[in-house]
Amino acid sequence: MLKRKALVIYGSITGNTKEVAQEFAKVCETYGFETDLVKVDPRRDWDKDPLFVDDYEFVCLGAPIIAGLPYKEVSMLMGLQGKKQLYKNREIWKHVMQLKAEGKPVGPGAGENVVPGGIPGVRYGTGIQGIVCPSTGTGTPGSKNEPNHKTIYGIAFSTYGGSGVGPEECYGTLETLTEYLRVNGIRCVGKFACPGKELRHNSVDALASMLKMNIDESQELMQRFKDDPESDECKKFSPIQLETLKKMAFVKDEDSFGDDPMMVDNDPMGIGKPGSVCWHYDFQHRPSSRDILKASIFISEVIEDYFLTFTGDPRPPYSIYSCIS
Repeated sequence: MLKRKALVIYGSITGNTKEVAQEFAKVCETYGFETDLVKVDPRRDWDKDPLFVDDYEFVCLGAPIIAGLPYKEVSMLMGLQGKKQLYKNREIWKHVMQLKAEGKPVGPGAGENVVPGGIPGVRYGTGIQGIVCPSTGTGTPGSKNEPNHKTIYGIAFSTYGGSGVGPEECYGTLETLTEYLRVNGIRCVGKFACPGKELRHNSVDALASMLKMNIDESQELMQRFKDDPESDECKKFSPIQLETLKKMAFVKDEDSFGDDPMMVDNDPMGIGKPGSVCWHYDFQHRPSSRDILKASIFISEVIEDYFLTFTGDPRPPYSIYSCIS
């Protein structure tokens, strides 16, 4: 039997999205997929250590929400905003590497028609990655695999705070991640989101203001400082900046929101469980075991309905699964 491959690729700063990604990878392995679990690391050279979309039958793309948008490193890799990118296959990667070695410009059409059976006018290179299966990219109902092209299915997932607008915060991010899948030739058939605790909320905002950086950069810096406070990066800060960074980075979870706690000392239903002042119960401990169970059920249903067919061939696209916890 053909060994199918799955890719779970995700961005994570404080670990919320990582928990969901790990559960997705575990379930994929349970269903027989050879699974690659890959964290989007800003330090990775994607030219020297590439990933090829065509190697997989199933792709799970996840990102936390920072200031209302997907984590920027995921956007840089999967979208059209930067020089980093995934490659369709090894032929395109070799072609682009040759162009770069020769000092030639590498644009959206760099890999066009270098694939055997390539469709004239369809760009398979960097930038807009093109379409693996035209019916997949355009959303034609009932499309099956076409000669030299395969349908790759995917899901978009996110963890979100929602301390202001609640679950609606994740809608735009999930749609953006869905678009990132599409431009990489992947048909999105599911969307999952659950709450994740917002660590050091006030501290992140204050540090961003002090160092004149974006909120996501501030949060990344805090996490890097916690991981390695003696790094060369940290040594470049002034003593005052370093002391401020240390103070902010090690704020306790329960004090992350200062005088605006997520939980209050009450028992509104008389059952021994306190009411929440936020959209989500027990916000400081999300994703909870219940969230992870929902993630497991969600991806199990997608795999069972799309891949556990009578013949073993992936089912034509038909249903979209959504779980916004």
